[in-house]
Amino acid sequence: MDIIIASFDSISEVDMDYTLTMYLHQYWTDERLRWSHEIPIDEMTLSGEFSQNIWVPDTFLANDKHSYLHEVTERNKMLRVNVDGKVAYGMRLTSTLSCSMNLRNFPLDSQNCTVEIESYGYTTSEVLMKWNYPLAVHGVEQADVPQFTITGFHTEDSIVSTATGSYQRLSLVFQLRRSVGYFIFQTYLPCVLIVMLSWVSFWINHEATSARVALGITTVLTMTTISTGVRQSLPRISYVKSIDIYLVMCFVFVFAALLEYAAVNYSYWGRERGRVGGGNEWPVNGANKEDRESAVNVQKWVPSGLMDGVPQPQDRRVEALEEAMSTSNTAQNIRNL
Repeated sequence: MDIIIASFDSISEVDMDYTLTMYLHQYWTDERLRWSHEIPIDEMTLSGEFSQNIWVPDTFLANDKHSYLHEVTERNKMLRVNVDGKVAYGMRLTSTLSCSMNLRNFPLDSQNCTVEIESYGYTTSEVLMKWNYPLAVHGVEQADVPQFTITGFHTEDSIVSTATGSYQRLSLVFQLRRSVGYFIFQTYLPCVLIVMLSWVSFWINHEATSARVALGITTVLTMTTISTGVRQSLPRISYVKSIDIYLVMCFVFVFAALLEYAAVNYSYWGRERGRVGGGNEWPVNGANKEDRESAVNVQKWVPSGLMDGVPQPQDRRVEALEEAMSTSNTAQNIRNL
């Protein structure tokens, strides 16, 4: 048996599987298909549908989730028989195979994904399967895997025991290493910039409440969005991944910058409360010492001519006193009458 890898179509961490297109070739000898050497034909190539008329192995993919044979322009099956009864049976198929992944080091992880070939009904006492060495696997070097690099592959031969008997299993193991370039530009670098952006608030005046709060909340929400996007591309697993630790630490830095402003703001206005009103009331209208001094300087700067005709506080008090005295005299005159 041998396999030619046509392409790696996709790998899914959420579903824990990968899709592979390949050519599967099987070889065996059937004495009943021999013919005389007197016939000047050494080999015959037959339609794949002719395989229904002869014995073929009941081979299946043990870790298969979904497979199908290609049918353009004809059903992609090949049957070739030579004069000695040797049969070559091939097909082109696309299969989605399960691949159990360990994501603890994600996205700096490596995975092993397998193709497991086995006889469904024939036990080891009836059918023996083996790889067609040294040409058992072809096309791996030319295959391009999305987000992964194929670092190597090897074949295995084992016996699997079940309740119905012992079956031979041939395995092809792909060693895959994840390419981290995508995650550097989509996750790591944006998180670094967001954390640095949150530090900008340290250089903003602590009295600019709206600016510092808006910046802090924006960075926190952005980190939340990035974390949500990463989680959606991964399965719901209970153990902690490397990228989880990185995202949590970035979120802690961003959130700590927002808490720093809350602490500074509370400490500053606490001191102002102690300065104004003996510590029992806050500054009027939120005015601090600098604001009050600025207001006094403005009053000193205004020319006296601009205030002519404008009632001053002292003048208003004198007018109120004269009005009260006039009202009192009027009431006294009424009583005398």
